[in-house]
Amino acid sequence: MNLLHVQGTRLAQQRISKPVIKPFMATLSVLFLFTMHYFQHNPGGSGLALSFNAASWIPLSFAIAFGLFEICRQKTWRYSRLTLILFACCVLLTLPVLYPNAGDSTAAGRLLGLWAGFLFFLALQQFAFSHKQRQHLLWLILAAVWLQALLGWYQFFGLEADTPIGYDTVVNRPYGIFQQPNVMATFLATGLVLSAYLLARLPMYRGKWSLHQAGLLLTPVVTIPVLVFVSSRTGWLAAIIATLLILPYLCRFAAKAQWRMWLLMVALGLSLSWHLSTSVSWAPAEDRISLHSARSIHLPQAWEMYRKSPWLGYGYGNFESAYLTQTAQWHHSDPTQPHGLAALEHPHNELLYWAVEGGTLPLLGLLLAAAAVLTRIRKAPPGTRLALVALFFPLTLHTQLEYPFYHALVHWVIFVLLIYWVDNLTAKYYKLKINYVLTIRISMILLPLLISGYMVTTLYSGYWLTKFETSRPPEISYLQRVNNPWAWETRLSWDLAITQLHLGAATQDPDLIQHYVDWATEKAKSWPRPALYQNLIAAYQLLDDPARAAQIRQEAEYLFPADDFSPDALASLFEGAAQPVSQGVTPSLPSTVAQ
Repeated sequence: MNLLHVQGTRLAQQRISKPVIKPFMATLSVLFLFTMHYFQHNPGGSGLALSFNAASWIPLSFAIAFGLFEICRQKTWRYSRLTLILFACCVLLTLPVLYPNAGDSTAAGRLLGLWAGFLFFLALQQFAFSHKQRQHLLWLILAAVWLQALLGWYQFFGLEADTPIGYDTVVNRPYGIFQQPNVMATFLATGLVLSAYLLARLPMYRGKWSLHQAGLLLTPVVTIPVLVFVSSRTGWLAAIIATLLILPYLCRFAAKAQWRMWLLMVALGLSLSWHLSTSVSWAPAEDRISLHSARSIHLPQAWEMYRKSPWLGYGYGNFESAYLTQTAQWHHSDPTQPHGLAALEHPHNELLYWAVEGGTLPLLGLLLAAAAVLTRIRKAPPGTRLALVALFFPLTLHTQLEYPFYHALVHWVIFVLLIYWVDNLTAKYYKLKINYVLTIRISMILLPLLISGYMVTTLYSGYWLTKFETSRPPEISYLQRVNNPWAWETRLSWDLAITQLHLGAATQDPDLIQHYVDWATEKAKSWPRPALYQNLIAAYQLLDDPARAAQIRQEAEYLFPADDFSPDALASLFEGAAQPVSQGVTPSLPSTVAQ
């Protein structure tokens, strides 16, 4: 009787575990096959300003919730040594928010993304995936690469001028859904090396070819031409080096016919690229094939900033303002030193970004995390280590040259998935019994609800905000429909302030003009931009305060030596301001969002 009871309990547990894994895999399928490809007109930028990122957060939140549910169901936390190390690293990266020089909530989104990545890693570890299910995680990535590669083909060859998605057919650098060519190139390069990795893990049975093998072999033909047309030096370098790193693994573990065919497909992809480029008279822009880059200016500047303040940094959320102020001091004390670049929110190097803002502590956290992952790779079976490095290489290289994790959430998800893949190959897992799971249960329920609600309102608000910015004349009633001012704080406050300024200029209302002055004076401390200063100078001129206008002009020229703040340059700022709002709309700002 006891034996039957034990067997029945085991069967019941199996019946419970299967639907837990399936919804988790389903959420990742939704992420890679649907939400990351979602397009909606947007004002550009990074993070939640890009619609596919906001949409992708929804299934990711459910994936994390299913991981928390698994902890509650088993009342057991499954972890490895890498879990503890990465937790410590996240703590080190978070501690600088307690520094006295930390800025406002600007860095909150970055830290929330960091901890969400850790929770996703934790969620992955809670499931005892079968070998096929683990492989399926990588196949989802490859399927997403195929979808984006096909979109890139359509953008390059199928779109005409004045496309509804706003693709520039003159520049014609296919960027897929990402709206940034380098981010697209890194995504394709990851897919290229992943196809070789999966091919080596997919045996040929009795010389027969399967549909999966055909897809892997065709991946170079589909991705390489788009990689070429993207004209991304970062993508080219990542693809070349990662391919060289993966070749020993491919040749060792894949059948001879397989790796020879894959190399033939690589050659075919390159020859197809050459043929297509000659047939459409395409050639990369000159700046794409030279080594000249703005990185040669701002990377050394960021390094010097870190050396100047190595312990506490300049404060989380303060990079842009601190960078402009510091580089302006260097340039004016020594004109041979290059001035700062306007609107540089990130130094295009992830290590320097955290080091400049938070000092040495977060830098140590990043280096510790990298060392821990490399240690795991070293423990991998012989012959597989270079292949694992190859999988990480495109994304890792890109983090040292730009900021892909802020442009595309899916890149961050893939990076965490690869860390889990390495850890799962090499780690010993431990189990910690948890008797009190009420907090985890509450988090499991609230997390997807709150994130989904926030992201849906972000998309809705972004739609109306973009509609307002593209309407001519501006339709102020669109701003009344913005129901998530927090996600669009900077963009919304700019639209509100600049609308009031134009309205004040048209109606000669000093109160409206003064509102812009007050807002811009405070905003310049954290968001110094040339356009903000240009309008501030013009506002003081409208208020008949030439002394203050001259003072602001002097400050602007100090911070932005390359920009023109002369009266002639500002003369056209208020052309057409006589009708700043659409006909029939009361010339006042919506009280629901003006705060």
